[in-house]
Amino acid sequence: MVKRLEMIERECSEQINRFGLIFRAVELETTQQSGLSLTAIDLDQLFEHSIPHWQKQASQRGLTLEVLLPQHLPSVMTDPTMLNQTLTSLIERSARSLPSGSTIQVEATIAGHQLKLQVETRAAQDAGASKPHSPLLKSLGQILMFQPETGSISLNLAVTKNLFQAMGGKMIVRQREEEGEVLTIFLPIERSRSPHKP
Repeated sequence: MVKRLEMIERECSEQINRFGLIFRAVELETTQQSGLSLTAIDLDQLFEHSIPHWQKQASQRGLTLEVLLPQHLPSVMTDPTMLNQTLTSLIERSARSLPSGSTIQVEATIAGHQLKLQVETRAAQDAGASKPHSPLLKSLGQILMFQPETGSISLNLAVTKNLFQAMGGKMIVRQREEEGEVLTIFLPIERSRSPHKP
């Protein structure tokens, strides 16, 4: 009973965060606001806070989450709340779209004056299937996607790209047939602090 209540509480919390992000995305899409208020954030702290939640999201669906980070991460210029919500939304979207046994890999590297964050999915092959499971996604207007299998609602990738642009970065999507997708996100490193050298 306690586990059931914890699961309901977790789902409610995720729904609240998801709709908070959706409302913010709608606001950005429907106004002339060109960007968000950007500030320097410590990525070590962000990942320390977020990774356990992402791990739980993955394990609940029988997935493996691999996180590859350098020993020291630089500070980046972005909107901290929006970055955390948007990354969590991408991890959740990936987790809901993969069959059990699949892998989500998150890797952060330094690319010049930017932080490169790559989210890669590797779908598990079913023994009796010729290609990985591919969930049906239906468009709900110009902003949302609906997944009938799970009843989940998420932002479409075009809107997510716009969110990262408003946060001072950019996102590139690469689809790989029969393997999964690769989302590559670039965020500007805070100029006053250069990355730590080994």
